[in-house]
Amino acid sequence: MKFTAIAAVLASLFAAQAVHADDNVVIYGIAQLAVTRANDGVTTKMLVEDTGSRIGFKGEEALDGGLKAFFQIESKVAMDDASKAGFANREGWLGFKADSWGKAKLGRGKTYFDLAQEGFDGFNGNSTMINSLLIDGAYYRISNSIAYESPSISGFTGKLQYADMEGKTSGVSPRAVIGAIDYAGGPITAVFAFENQKDLDPTNNGADGTKTPVAGTTVKNYLFGGGYTLPMGTNLKVAVRRAQVNVSGVSLKRNSFITVITQPFGDLTARLGFTKLGNIKSSGTLSDTGGTYWALGVDYALSKRSIVYTEFTQAKNDQNAGGLLQTSAGQAATARKNSTWTTGLIHLF
Repeated sequence: MKFTAIAAVLASLFAAQAVHADDNVVIYGIAQLAVTRANDGVTTKMLVEDTGSRIGFKGEEALDGGLKAFFQIESKVAMDDASKAGFANREGWLGFKADSWGKAKLGRGKTYFDLAQEGFDGFNGNSTMINSLLIDGAYYRISNSIAYESPSISGFTGKLQYADMEGKTSGVSPRAVIGAIDYAGGPITAVFAFENQKDLDPTNNGADGTKTPVAGTTVKNYLFGGGYTLPMGTNLKVAVRRAQVNVSGVSLKRNSFITVITQPFGDLTARLGFTKLGNIKSSGTLSDTGGTYWALGVDYALSKRSIVYTEFTQAKNDQNAGGLLQTSAGQAATARKNSTWTTGLIHLF
């Protein structure tokens, strides 16, 4: 929803200069709540879950020569528990863009590698397919980021960011370099993404945007995938991910596979997703250190902005994998699998 008048209100709130009449400020968001039957492998219980509610402000100002200044501030809204909410804790960006050369920005938010992974998700609840890939040291969001996105050239778009470098000391030089190349043309999509971390904690996925500096560590994640939409609307996406973590001279590697099938039936859409995580490989293969994750869901569009859905998700970990894969149910210490059945409502604004 676009409200020109709100520009003046925001200007006073943030002590900014007055916004010109041709400026454009958008308030947007999602309200999502669901009831979940969660089983951690031992105990079954009912949860009321906020499954991704948020509110954001974004806007831009036209400058000379086709240049535009833009900003985005997005905050988490926890409709089930207000203590989990926070201002500007999802996305915060400020930069310039132009049709001729692309977009350059500073701030924090989801990484280009994470966004590439999320392209192979599509589910609505907290126990989505992305849960199965937030492993092996991959970032979710990242702070202190310098980012660039190219314009689309014959369907190709390039993205690159440099971030989380502020923990440097005399003996540690942390940094993350993350990028992606996307392609979209007709029924075909494709993506290659990479994440290269140095001197950053490989046991943390950086959910808050930063990691603790740890000397002598590297994390390298690669994702290659694509999708195809058939004439009847069936969309099939497949991706392969490779992770390599080096700690104190020891190299740990893992290959993963993910696929998602989506089929629309008018206002109803059905989804099936599956992830297979391979065993860790070091000097040899560490047996039973992988797992599987699958999800089945259906959503129905009541209108352009209101959607109801139901989804079942199960994570199954191998004997030596610990709680590697988890739905929002978590996993009991004595269990090897956990699952959720979620039914919810989404309203877009």
